[in-house]
Formats: sequence, C-alpha cells, structure tokens
Amino acid sequence: MKHLILLLLLALSLNSIAVLASDENKIKSPKNCFRGNFSSYDTWLNFLSKKPRFNKERFMQRFPEKKFNDRKANVDCVSFIYKVGDLNIEGFYVKPKTPTNKKFPVVIYNRGGNAGHGYVNFAGKMDFISDIATAGFMVIGSQYRGSSSKYIRNNGQDEFGGKDVEDVVELVNLLQEIPEADATKIALVGWSRGAKQAFLAAEKIPNVKTIVAIAGNADAIKALEWRPAMENVYLARVPGFKENRLEELKKRSVLYRLDKLPRQLPVLLIHGTGDKKVNVQQSEKLARAFSLRKQPHKLVIYPGDGHGLFKNRQELNTEVTSWLKQLTL
Repeated sequence: MKHLILLLLLALSLNSIAVLASDENKIKSPKNCFRGNFSSYDTWLNFLSKKPRFNKERFMQRFPEKKFNDRKANVDCVSFIYKVGDLNIEGFYVKPKTPTNKKFPVVIYNRGGNAGHGYVNFAGKMDFISDIATAGFMVIGSQYRGSSSKYIRNNGQDEFGGKDVEDVVELVNLLQEIPEADATKIALVGWSRGAKQAFLAAEKIPNVKTIVAIAGNADAIKALEWRPAMENVYLARVPGFKENRLEELKKRSVLYRLDKLPRQLPVLLIHGTGDKKVNVQQSEKLARAFSLRKQPHKLVIYPGDGHGLFKNRQELNTEVTSWLKQLTL
C-alpha cells in the first residue's frame, strides 16, 4: 500500500512539473496556418465560395493558385495565443522556411482597424506580410486585445492606442522561443491605425532599428476633423474619451510625442494621395516635423492611390523590403 501511495505521489509531482514547464512557455497553442480550410488552394477556394459576397474572379486575380503554392512551399505560418497581464491575446508569425541555425531580422507588423475590424485573416498573412517574410524577415504580429473574443476567453477590450500597445511590446518577449528570430534586429511596420501602434511601441522597445508607417495618422485631432465619423470609434474604444477628448487624442498622436521618439531612429513614411480614410497630409506633416528635428526619414507618395495602395503594391513591396534590408541586414 505504501508503495502504491508513493507511486501516486510521484505521478502527481511529475504531472505538476509538466504543467509548470508548459506554463513557462510564452507562446501557447501554436497552430500551423495551412490547416483545415487553408490546407490547399482548392479547400480555401471552396471555403470562400460559400460566403455570400465572395467575388471569385477578383480573388483569383489577387491570389492565383501559384501564389498560394509558393507561399506554402516557402514560408512557415503559425498562429498562437500569448498572455499580456491576465489577458489572452492572439498573435501570429510568418517566416521563411529554413534550417533552425539561420536567424532573421524581426519585423513587428502592426495591423489597422479596431477590435475585430481589421483582424489579420489567412489572406492577410499570405499577402503583404508574406511579401516581407519571403524577403528574408521573420514577421510577428498581434491581433490586439478585443479582436478575438469570439474564439478566446478573457480577450479584453481594444483601446485604440491605449493599453493594447502592451500587446505589441510583449511580442518582443516571445522571440526567445523562436530560434530563427534575431531579437537584436527589430523593425516596426504599421499600416493605418498600425502606424500609431508602431510609434507608441517604439517608445517602449529598446534599440528599434527603424519604423515603416504606411497610410497612418500623425495628428489624431486634425484627423478627426477631416473624418468625423471616427468619433464613434473613439467613443466606443477609448476609456474616458468623452471627458478628456483632447488629452486622449494627443496621447495617440506621434506629432505630440516626438520628444519620446529616439531622434536617430530612421522612419519610412508611405501614403497615397487618393486615400479617403487617412489624409495624405498626415504623412506630409509628419515628414516636415522630422525635417525640423533632423530625424532621418523618407517620404514616399503614390499619386492617386487609396488606403490599400493596391495600384502600387509591387512598388510598395520593393520600397519597404529595400528599406528594411538597408537598416537591419
């Protein structure tokens, strides 16, 4: 009987150790993106065809079968869960397929949108994000708190540039669990709202090599005047916005926080003159501010292009990857 009790105690002890070891891992529940409906081009197409507004012709122009097969052959794509405080946040990374002794500079990608709007789906991971990854980078990103509450318990609430910035900063601590990630070479790329996330995160992440801000606001006060419909987003997302309007807008505007940004940090600004969501003057105004403070930067304007920069996507890819390689490789 004594031996049986001892064996039971030993089993319980080993089980506890296993649980503790599991808890030490910051990346939880990693899953291959190429699974289920996304395991092949045909299963992906079949899945999308069931959606009421799916445009098959447009999809096949954007994602021909060859592009899907190239992605599957050349990149590893993983979705996962990680903790920020007591919240469960969803993240992902995309990296070139390579032997484990190869390390890549890290690009922290910051998506646009708010809450579930702008969630980076499979197509998003296979598009611009994979363009960066196939150029020789490990791209990691957060879906931000409040975007995954349909799938994850205790997912929190998006604050549109508030505590959700911690979700971006915490990604740095996950890099130690990805052998191919070179955590000494980190760049931040942000699109739309993600540009704001990138600038705010750069205040807290040491030794960032560069920031790429695409179609982003620099002055939230002026941006709201230009696009007043966004007030509903601020009222819904930002704690205390109704009572402290100007203060909260300034907190989310790089133009009011330039003193917190390292002066020697190079910044690439990209915008289209036909952008109906974020006025091109936002990037132009920020570029002038960088010139005054002698901050290294480059401003690229695409005439007539919109918020998604679809008319100049190949030029955009070349511009971004060349800039990143120059400053991180």
